[in-house]
Amino acid sequence: MANMQRDDEMTAYVREGGFSPRAIFFDVDGTLVSHRTKRVPPSAVAALAELRRRGCKVFVATGRSMPEFAYLPLHELTFDGYVLVGGQEARDAEGNVIFADPIVGHDLDVLLEEFRACRRPILFYESVRMYANFVNDHVRRVEEEVSTPVPPIDEPRADLPVLKAIIYEDDTREDDFMARLPGCKATRWHRGAYDVVPASGGKVSGIQALLDHFGIAREQTMAFGDGENDADMLRFVRTGVAMGNCDDEARAAADVVCGDIDEDGLARALADFGLIDPLG
Repeated sequence: MANMQRDDEMTAYVREGGFSPRAIFFDVDGTLVSHRTKRVPPSAVAALAELRRRGCKVFVATGRSMPEFAYLPLHELTFDGYVLVGGQEARDAEGNVIFADPIVGHDLDVLLEEFRACRRPILFYESVRMYANFVNDHVRRVEEEVSTPVPPIDEPRADLPVLKAIIYEDDTREDDFMARLPGCKATRWHRGAYDVVPASGGKVSGIQALLDHFGIAREQTMAFGDGENDADMLRFVRTGVAMGNCDDEARAAADVVCGDIDEDGLARALADFGLIDPLG
């Protein structure tokens, strides 16, 4: 019944009047990469290639950093640009940084103090590296569930800005810690971990940087996502599509909900919008 309801919703939305986006932004975990199979569905690989052949720019919009692409199962995909580190960095197709928005001031001081005190596991993201203050079983479980190696232990460097922090704890402690970071906001991507970025940050910041760089209007965009950290992106673009396996925040933010990632939901949605050929 749930799949039928999603099909009816998609059909009604397309019937109201589709459009041909110039740019589509795709989340990675749970949208392009299945947590069950640990790979991109073949239908999604073919769909993104067809979009590019038809002249639509394909962008990734992820909480991941560029170094992580070395072990993510994305080698069959080609992107025209990257929104990285939860929107705190944007790069062109060649990997050149065109936008960065680090954590600064009082909020950075608090994070650095907490990082060094080791009261809770914290991961720092910089443009070229990521590292934790310490690793425990909770960190190992979270990273295993998103197919990520356990992060290395390292120390911050004054010459490398911190773009994002990940706090590894459940939501019972989130509000208390975030009250100490008035210039930041939290977006949860796992029941046991959440991102901390500047209050003005998030995926929308990186998306806008790429749109400005390529001269594409917001009204010419579409995005696919599945998590709380995709909600702002889904609201921002002309058409936001939540995956069938999405959480409640993404579902509420989206214009339409498509099928599950493991049921070829992404490719079928693109076909329903008339952006690629129907699946066989």
